[in-house]
Amino acid sequence: MATGKDVFRRNGYELSWSSSSAKINNDEFYGFTGVDYEEKLEKAFAWGMDKAGVPRGRTKGKYSVEGSSIKMYKSTALALIEALARKSPDGKSYGNVQFHFTLQYVEDDISVTEELFGCEIAGAKRSISNGPDAAIDEIPISVMYAKLSTPNIQGMTLFDNRQGRY
Repeated sequence: MATGKDVFRRNGYELSWSSSSAKINNDEFYGFTGVDYEEKLEKAFAWGMDKAGVPRGRTKGKYSVEGSSIKMYKSTALALIEALARKSPDGKSYGNVQFHFTLQYVEDDISVTEELFGCEIAGAKRSISNGPDAAIDEIPISVMYAKLSTPNIQGMTLFDNRQGRY
Protein backbone atom coordinates (compact mmCIF):
# COMPACT_ATOMS: atom_id res chain seq x y z
CA MET A 1 0.00 0.00 0.00
CA ALA A 2 1.55 3.28 -1.10
CA THR A 3 1.27 6.00 1.52
CA GLY A 4 2.70 8.89 -0.48
CA LYS A 5 3.62 9.90 -3.97
CA ASP A 6 7.24 9.29 -4.89
CA VAL A 7 8.38 11.35 -7.85
CA PHE A 8 10.38 9.48 -10.49
CA ARG A 9 13.41 11.55 -11.50
CA ARG A 10 15.36 10.96 -14.66
CA ASN A 11 18.35 13.28 -14.89
CA GLY A 12 16.78 15.41 -12.17
CA TYR A 13 18.17 16.67 -8.90
CA GLU A 14 17.92 15.15 -5.45
CA LEU A 15 18.39 17.21 -2.33
CA SER A 16 22.01 17.59 -1.26
CA TRP A 17 24.18 19.90 0.80
CA SER A 18 24.41 22.32 -2.14
CA SER A 19 20.59 22.60 -2.08
CA SER A 20 20.59 23.77 1.54
CA SER A 21 20.80 26.95 3.54
CA ALA A 22 21.11 27.21 7.32
CA LYS A 23 19.91 29.91 9.69
CA ILE A 24 20.24 30.56 13.38
CA ASN A 25 17.58 32.89 14.76
CA ASN A 26 16.77 33.85 11.14
CA ASP A 27 20.36 35.01 10.49
CA GLU A 28 21.98 33.06 7.66
CA PHE A 29 25.33 31.47 8.44
CA TYR A 30 27.33 30.44 5.40
CA GLY A 31 30.10 28.42 7.03
CA PHE A 32 28.10 25.35 8.08
CA THR A 33 29.60 22.06 6.97
CA GLY A 34 27.23 19.58 8.63
CA VAL A 35 24.32 18.99 10.97
CA ASP A 36 23.49 15.85 12.95
CA TYR A 37 20.46 15.11 15.09
CA GLU A 38 18.46 12.05 16.00
CA GLU A 39 14.82 12.06 17.08
CA LYS A 40 13.51 9.24 19.25
CA LEU A 41 10.10 8.26 20.53
CA GLU A 42 10.86 5.65 23.16
CA LYS A 43 7.78 3.51 23.79
CA ALA A 44 7.33 0.82 26.43
CA PHE A 45 5.05 -2.20 26.52
CA ALA A 46 2.63 -2.67 29.42
CA TRP A 47 2.64 -6.38 30.20
CA GLY A 48 -0.35 -8.33 31.44
CA MET A 49 -0.43 -11.42 33.61
CA ASP A 50 -1.72 -13.93 31.05
CA LYS A 51 0.24 -17.07 30.27
CA ALA A 52 0.85 -16.18 26.62
CA GLY A 53 2.98 -13.20 27.58
CA VAL A 54 1.12 -10.84 25.28
CA PRO A 55 1.40 -7.12 26.08
CA ARG A 56 -1.78 -5.27 27.16
CA GLY A 57 -0.72 -2.20 25.23
CA ARG A 58 2.05 0.35 24.94
CA THR A 59 2.74 3.84 26.20
CA LYS A 60 2.58 6.91 23.97
CA GLY A 61 6.29 7.30 24.46
CA LYS A 62 8.94 9.70 25.62
CA TYR A 63 10.23 12.06 22.94
CA SER A 64 13.84 13.20 22.77
CA VAL A 65 16.33 14.68 20.35
CA GLU A 66 19.78 13.20 20.98
CA GLY A 67 23.25 13.26 19.49
CA SER A 68 22.74 16.74 18.07
CA SER A 69 25.61 18.82 16.75
CA ILE A 70 26.36 21.42 14.13
CA LYS A 71 29.67 21.50 12.28
CA MET A 72 31.13 24.65 10.83
CA TYR A 73 34.32 26.42 9.90
CA LYS A 74 36.12 27.95 12.86
CA SER A 75 35.38 31.52 11.74
CA THR A 76 31.64 30.74 11.60
CA ALA A 77 31.78 29.03 15.01
CA LEU A 78 33.43 32.10 16.52
CA ALA A 79 30.81 34.40 14.96
CA LEU A 80 28.01 32.20 16.36
CA ILE A 81 29.53 32.02 19.85
CA GLU A 82 30.08 35.79 19.91
CA ALA A 83 26.48 36.45 18.78
CA LEU A 84 25.09 34.16 21.50
CA ALA A 85 27.42 35.59 24.17
CA ARG A 86 26.15 39.11 23.40
CA LYS A 87 22.60 37.91 24.18
CA SER A 88 23.51 36.50 27.60
CA PRO A 89 22.90 38.54 30.80
CA ASP A 90 26.63 38.97 31.43
CA GLY A 91 27.56 39.41 27.76
CA LYS A 92 30.04 36.51 27.93
CA SER A 93 28.34 33.17 28.74
CA TYR A 94 26.96 31.56 25.59
CA GLY A 95 26.03 28.08 26.91
CA ASN A 96 22.59 29.00 28.29
CA VAL A 97 21.38 31.19 25.43
CA GLN A 98 18.64 29.49 23.43
CA PHE A 99 18.51 29.69 19.65
CA HIS A 100 16.41 28.40 16.79
CA PHE A 101 18.13 26.44 14.00
CA THR A 102 16.59 26.16 10.53
CA LEU A 103 17.89 24.04 7.67
CA GLN A 104 16.09 24.45 4.36
CA TYR A 105 16.57 22.44 1.18
CA VAL A 106 15.24 23.82 -2.11
CA GLU A 107 15.71 22.10 -5.47
CA ASP A 108 13.36 22.58 -8.46
CA ASP A 109 10.06 21.06 -7.27
CA ILE A 110 11.27 19.92 -3.82
CA SER A 111 11.28 22.07 -0.71
CA VAL A 112 11.96 20.76 2.80
CA THR A 113 12.45 22.72 6.02
CA GLU A 114 13.85 21.17 9.20
CA GLU A 115 13.67 23.21 12.40
CA LEU A 116 15.33 22.59 15.76
CA PHE A 117 13.74 24.49 18.65
CA GLY A 118 15.11 25.36 22.08
CA CYS A 119 18.74 24.75 21.10
CA GLU A 120 21.60 25.48 23.49
CA ILE A 121 25.32 24.89 23.03
CA ALA A 122 26.38 21.89 25.14
CA GLY A 123 30.14 21.79 24.45
CA ALA A 124 32.69 22.01 21.67
CA LYS A 125 34.89 19.70 19.64
CA ARG A 126 37.59 21.41 17.64
CA SER A 127 39.65 19.77 14.93
CA ILE A 128 42.53 20.72 12.70
CA SER A 129 45.18 18.58 11.07
CA ASN A 130 48.19 18.99 8.86
CA GLY A 131 46.92 19.45 5.33
CA PRO A 132 44.98 21.79 3.09
CA ASP A 133 41.62 21.47 4.91
CA ALA A 134 40.15 24.36 6.87
CA ALA A 135 39.70 24.16 10.65
CA ILE A 136 36.30 22.72 11.60
CA ASP A 137 34.48 23.03 14.93
CA GLU A 138 31.78 20.55 15.91
CA ILE A 139 29.45 22.08 18.46
CA PRO A 140 27.24 19.65 20.40
CA ILE A 141 23.82 21.16 21.10
CA SER A 142 20.86 20.21 23.24
CA VAL A 143 17.53 20.41 21.40
CA MET A 144 14.00 20.55 22.86
CA TYR A 145 12.17 19.32 19.76
CA ALA A 146 12.31 19.20 15.96
CA LYS A 147 9.78 19.91 13.21
CA LEU A 148 9.79 18.87 9.56
CA SER A 149 7.84 20.79 6.91
CA THR A 150 7.17 19.98 3.28
CA PRO A 151 4.86 21.73 0.80
CA ASN A 152 2.21 19.09 1.57
CA ILE A 153 2.29 19.08 5.39
CA GLN A 154 3.63 21.90 7.57
CA GLY A 155 5.07 21.26 11.03
CA MET A 156 5.20 17.45 11.13
CA THR A 157 6.45 16.06 14.44
CA LEU A 158 7.37 12.60 15.64
CA PHE A 159 5.30 13.14 18.81
CA ASP A 160 1.61 13.89 19.37
CA ASN A 161 1.24 17.68 19.74
CA ARG A 162 -2.56 17.94 19.87
CA GLN A 163 -2.34 19.64 23.26
CA GLY A 164 -0.39 22.48 21.62
CA ARG A 165 2.48 22.47 24.09
CA TYR A 166 4.93 23.41 21.35
